[in-house]
Amino acid sequence: MVIDMAEKKSVYLEVNASQYDMDKVMDKAVKDYKKGNKDALKSIDLYVKPEDGKAYYVANGGKITGSVDL
Repeated sequence: MVIDMAEKKSVYLEVNASQYDMDKVMDKAVKDYKKGNKDALKSIDLYVKPEDGKAYYVANGGKITGSVDL
């Protein structure tokens, strides 16, 4: 999918009367990666588990994993 950068796209997850801004959660994951790793971030996948209150990430083809609070 190609996203026209002139358009702002947002994704929100709503679970049990709570709302999570997925852009902010992704930003947290990227910041968490960068504070603990010197390698350039090439890819990141985010797995959101509201029941845990966490978002888990896998970066650079599975070489690095971590989590952030929602």
